[in-house]
Amino acid sequence: MNRRLILSLIGLSPLALISSKIPTHNPIIDILIKRWKNSKEYTLAVLEAMPEDSLEFSPTKEQMSFAQHFLHLGYTNNSFIGILVDSKTYPDYDALKEAKFFIERPDPINLFQPDKLKKRDSKKNKELVADYVVDTFDYVISSLNKVSDEVLSRGENKEKPWYLEGHSNLDLILRSESHTAHHRAQAISYLRMNGIRPPGYSKNNIF
Repeated sequence: MNRRLILSLIGLSPLALISSKIPTHNPIIDILIKRWKNSKEYTLAVLEAMPEDSLEFSPTKEQMSFAQHFLHLGYTNNSFIGILVDSKTYPDYDALKEAKFFIERPDPINLFQPDKLKKRDSKKNKELVADYVVDTFDYVISSLNKVSDEVLSRGENKEKPWYLEGHSNLDLILRSESHTAHHRAQAISYLRMNGIRPPGYSKNNIF
């Protein structure tokens, strides 16, 4: 008796057996969410390490301030993951700036050239920057919770600004994380320039 006949006799089709083995969870997304949660805590720890009155420290006038690095990475995470989950397309950066998924940031500060926050109490400025970092990380994490492993390879042909052309959904997630690490590392070097020992990386990146 062949296998197909046996399966039909017991009321199971080959497709039913195959589908029963397909995982109902999303192991890759689960790992990514863990990484982003750890990244959020570590990023906040680096921000917290800088004294309030040194928040605008910059090694040279051509470089972003310490605070700007955090606003910049938050904005970029917001934009890349927004592109992933939004059904709309954004052909260029000007169109992207009008996207409704953006979280309001502290002050209309330039996120690509050296700039400073409004003159106000330094403690308040630090609170505003920290709140923005939290909000943008939470946006990424909540968005990833709505994504399945199945869609990670999609999105390559979705219309995006030129600097993201050809990016799959997974590319957007990984590029956001590497961009965060890039700017957080610069912020860490600013701490060293101020004689401050930064939070330990390994200690803050354990599952």
